Amino acid sequence: MRRPATLASSLALALSTFVAACPVPDGTAGDISTRPDGDGGDEGEGEGEGEGEGEVGCTANANTGFPPPLTSITDRVGSDATFDVAAWNIRNFPRNRTTTVSTVADVIAALDVDLVAVAEIEDEAAFNELTRRLPGHEGVLSTHTYSTGDYQKLGFLYRCGLLTPIGRPQLPFASDGFNFPRPPLQQRFRYEAGDQSFEFTAIAVHFKASEGDNDRDSSARRAVAFERLEAYVNSLVTSNNGTDEVIVLGDFNERLDDVEGGLDNWAPFLNESRYVVRSRPLEAAGEASFLSSANALIDHIVTTRAFDDEVGAGSAGVVKLEQDILNYRDQISDHRPITLIMRGVP
Repeated sequence: MRRPATLASSLALALSTFVAACPVPDGTAGDISTRPDGDGGDEGEGEGEGEGEGEVGCTANANTGFPPPLTSITDRVGSDATFDVAAWNIRNFPRNRTTTVSTVADVIAALDVDLVAVAEIEDEAAFNELTRRLPGHEGVLSTHTYSTGDYQKLGFLYRCGLLTPIGRPQLPFASDGFNFPRPPLQQRFRYEAGDQSFEFTAIAVHFKASEGDNDRDSSARRAVAFERLEAYVNSLVTSNNGTDEVIVLGDFNERLDDVEGGLDNWAPFLNESRYVVRSRPLEAAGEASFLSSANALIDHIVTTRAFDDEVGAGSAGVVKLEQDILNYRDQISDHRPITLIMRGVP
């Protein structure tokens, strides 16, 4: 495994939402509850921020009792010369409690990427096991739950030593459950490789899913989510606090060419002076991230234009895991991971 983390003492991983490689300030998690996807209720339109829990410790080099991941399961994507990120909706994780966690760990280790935004985490214990199964990685998990007590959490898995979380995770739009059934998960990171470093903000998303063909209500809710998220990201960039580099990634549940009910939902992020939809070339090439009858590209990676200054243009890809893993859709997910290899690391 490249870029080994600094040795740290082993700390037990409780069912917390933030297991960090570097110390973060103490704090209390926000009590956040919104309606589940598909529930027509309105939880409010505020743009309040919730705060995630934190626990100091890094088990990246600890003997956790799990075998090393099987890195031959799929082709490697990352490299020592690049900063590599991915977004992966791991459907109702874990689909199979016996085999899914270890297989997902194998995939992430094989891809050898530095930051992964994951969606649909339905079992916190399984997420913590996944983190322990990945040498050199730690995790951040959303505190969000639906009003029913169920959840499909967003999370980050990141490489220890190379990436260090700054501050506590945030849940923008936690009070707007109607347009954001699963509020975005935000975490600031510091990238450090040798004597080079920069800071950036990562925001994982899982927008409202459609309930069927021509579902204009869900499309309209996503349209509002696009508008409000873009305004929020722009406020980060213009706040004069050094938050120029922002990456938004995950399951947008929207193709770039979707225009349902006359709504061009992607329009707020198509301002090329501010943003780059890094996954756009994949759409043009006919690639798909969602393995449905439509085979649509609905998972995306967007960055602010300022990322060009740090890591260059980047190259996006889709990992066709169903070609490497038997019964992938049934055992793992109906989404493929989408990756971004950002070249020209300082």
